[in-house]
Amino acid sequence: MVTEAQIKEQYEQFMALIAEDERSEQLKVMYDVFDTRLIEAPAAMRVHWHNCFPGGYLDHVLRVQRASMKVAKTYKEIGGTLNFTKQELTFAALHHDLGKLGDIDSPYYIDQESDWHRRTIGEFYKMNPQMQYMNVTDRAVFMLQHFGIVITQAEWLAIKLSDGLYDEANKGYLKNSIYPYPMHTNLPYIIHTADYLSSNAERDQSKLGSEV
Repeated sequence: MVTEAQIKEQYEQFMALIAEDERSEQLKVMYDVFDTRLIEAPAAMRVHWHNCFPGGYLDHVLRVQRASMKVAKTYKEIGGTLNFTKQELTFAALHHDLGKLGDIDSPYYIDQESDWHRRTIGEFYKMNPQMQYMNVTDRAVFMLQHFGIVITQAEWLAIKLSDGLYDEANKGYLKNSIYPYPMHTNLPYIIHTADYLSSNAERDQSKLGSEV
């Protein structure tokens, strides 16, 4: 869980990172439309997943941004090539889960009203049935284009592939035997690794919280 003061601090950190991007004006327009969803949205709908609480989304994407910087540094130290910019890394980290904020009119998650679901399987949120089905990463890039936010090929790939092989649709990109080097940027690997580690760390914190 995060406190109201922590959410406020994280919101300021997030907007400061947005302000450093050359697309900041368009991004601010988008986040104005999302209004309070940025600070209220959870990162998941069940407590045994990760960051299933108000403010969980914001906490998660900032954690992924910090983790991605460290993963990139380690990757370079062991001989990897950083063929992307710091702006691309930060942008992809902050927007890889953008689809979890929903669309123009509706949030992605809504409160779970069923006491059985909340008590038995720890499901405190549920998918909004009013929304058109899209997976999270597809909705992320859809919303960015809706607001006229131009992204680079590296950013597109990093957002699209942030779930790695957990998403069957990513196999064509990550397990392609036709192209000798199917990925011309290492950014997707950095973002996926940072996302995976951050999600697991958040689950660890959730377990510790339940034991206190």
